[in-house]
Amino acid sequence: MVGQGVILVGFVALAMSISSGPIGRAVAARQVGRAVETRQTRQTRPGTAAVRAATSGAIGEAPQPDGRGFWSVTPEGAVTAYGTAPYEGGTAGIALNAPILAIASTPDGQGYWLVAADGGIFSFGDARFYGSTGDIHLNRPVVGMAPTPDGHGYWIVAADGGIFSFGDARFYGSTGHTHLNQPVVGIAPAAEGHGYWMVAADGGIFSFGDARFYGSTGSIHLDRPVVGMAPTSNDNGYWLVAADGGIFTFGNAPFYGSATGDVGGGGAIGMVATAGGYWVATTSGVVWSFGDAPTMPRPPSPVPAEGAAGVAGAPPANISPSPAFDEACYAVSSATCNSVALQAIDGAHVAEGLPPLHLPSDYTGLNQTQQLVAVTNAERQERGLPAFAGPLGSLDSLALEAALTDSDPSGPAGTSWGANWGEGFATPLAADFIWMYDDGIGSSNLDCSASDQSACWGHRDNILTPSSGSMGAAFVTLGGSNSLTELFVDV
Repeated sequence: MVGQGVILVGFVALAMSISSGPIGRAVAARQVGRAVETRQTRQTRPGTAAVRAATSGAIGEAPQPDGRGFWSVTPEGAVTAYGTAPYEGGTAGIALNAPILAIASTPDGQGYWLVAADGGIFSFGDARFYGSTGDIHLNRPVVGMAPTPDGHGYWIVAADGGIFSFGDARFYGSTGHTHLNQPVVGIAPAAEGHGYWMVAADGGIFSFGDARFYGSTGSIHLDRPVVGMAPTSNDNGYWLVAADGGIFTFGNAPFYGSATGDVGGGGAIGMVATAGGYWVATTSGVVWSFGDAPTMPRPPSPVPAEGAAGVAGAPPANISPSPAFDEACYAVSSATCNSVALQAIDGAHVAEGLPPLHLPSDYTGLNQTQQLVAVTNAERQERGLPAFAGPLGSLDSLALEAALTDSDPSGPAGTSWGANWGEGFATPLAADFIWMYDDGIGSSNLDCSASDQSACWGHRDNILTPSSGSMGAAFVTLGGSNSLTELFVDV
């Protein structure tokens, strides 16, 4: 049905292409549908081989801050949650430019970031996106990341010890211009966020800011390389863990035992400290417990929640429009639609732990095409994503051409693009609510089902793609119905 003019009420769709037209079929609000394909999310520049070679098993782990659980992640981005750690999604099934190498938890343990070897950042749950190294040429691949204490920023570390700071993370130094005997394999933040440690494969420790040096294994012959470290709760010591499960303690870090000789398979990937013990996680999913750390059986592979591949974490379920929304917002125009739709959006924000949608002060004075861009950018900026440039010249023309023919716009040849189309909505705020909060299983997006979730939350993913770029938009009235289009093009 690509390119055919179909008159519907409240219809939405999306498309994505790289030098090609949309593929597949999707359906949306209230009735029938048309061509869609979901944008590949969070793509960054191609990466190089990782320091810790990608395997089919787990490659990194991150502790839940309360010490009652943790997550592990594979190079494909498949996340496994242990203990009380919640599963919020992963990148398994998404085409990645580079393998995932590390995972880091948010301060409240309700979300996490994944980082790829090229520095691409993928955020889930309440983790917010603050930037990546996707547009930076890296001398060595990224190997780890650490969040700031308030979760409003993070550090990314490369194998040469280069540090990249985002959000409220401050730069305290790096080994980027220092000759290293072995590559850096990880980073750990100081408790107050005013420094960090980096650890190399030989157990060499590099401390910056108020992170203090308590010793290293740099001068010790190791049977297997070090793969990670964890500081004690008061920053007066730390543990190192080697690939064979060996544990090395420094400062006030107590020794509770090691898994040497018992890790099997590809070996240990890291350790997670508890109040009086620690877990050693392995590539095979087996977890060894020491001290007061409870036995942690490997959980079953999680069934991805709808929207698990979503850019900024899809809602756990659709938020259906209220009768008042249906009455006011499926019309050519409505004086009450904006207030009803904004109330619905703000309610959805509360459920996600976000503040009310902050629209620009001159919003009501903008034309409806400009309002489409303003609403999209308001949703993005609430989640720490960069605003799109737009409306923008030639992209507006492509969006308008599609809106006039009741179809999805297509991006310029040779670009990576995504598009949303809706018909029958009274205002851009009404379209935003449906695209963002009622696009999963059981919604009017008929191509989103339990057996095929590939199109679930695709409209939301387009709006919240972490890529910075430009946006075209159009809002026209045809034959007594509004037609709205959005076109997103990566830069």
